[in-house]
Amino acid sequence: MRLQGKRAVITGAANGIGRAIALRFASEGAVLTLVDLEQAAGEQLANDIGERAEFVRADVTNEAEVADTIARARATMGGIDTLLNAAGLSQSEDLLGIDLESWNADLAVNLSSHFLCTKAAVPIMTEGGGGTVISMSSVNGVWAIGETGYSAAKAGLISFIQNVAVRYGEDGIRANVIVPGTILSEHCQEYWNSKAGAVEKLKKWYPIGRLGTPEDVANLAVFLAS
Repeated sequence: MRLQGKRAVITGAANGIGRAIALRFASEGAVLTLVDLEQAAGEQLANDIGERAEFVRADVTNEAEVADTIARARATMGGIDTLLNAAGLSQSEDLLGIDLESWNADLAVNLSSHFLCTKAAVPIMTEGGGGTVISMSSVNGVWAIGETGYSAAKAGLISFIQNVAVRYGEDGIRANVIVPGTILSEHCQEYWNSKAGAVEKLKKWYPIGRLGTPEDVANLAVFLAS
């Protein structure tokens, strides 16, 4: 198994891409700390995985809660080898329709949470001889396709992770960002299915003729963590 004995913290783990990554990591032998605000779904996932997974309810935009969560993960697992930042949420649309509160909310969950978690985890990884940071950006971060606040945050995330990779590579830290296209998680599938003909239009963007699945992303995450 490619992650046998590896210790991973996964944020946004309760649903969608984060959940698929957690299940895939578990199947490859990893020990997991699963972090999310959705307690029922998170606890159910931890129960499904078994004794190698613990769920921690935390707001990853709150610095104190992040510090407590990372410290708990270190104590429970004996260290951290991988931080997988999958928490994300789009809360705004067009520029002229965004108020400052919505803009800041998009930046908080899609960019600042990655900063907080990475800043807390990197020293622990460095002490252990190295590790991997993987953050979930989006095609919105490289294409101009709306959702202004979300897209700006996801673009900033790419630069942030590049800087982590360059600065801390000498300390044994590998940092990568995944930039998924349209992924049919349960939530996204409901959203696109509600728009007549949208799924068929989206498929035309992709040369393989289908939209992505959370499992596609999870496979890449395993590779980057291995």
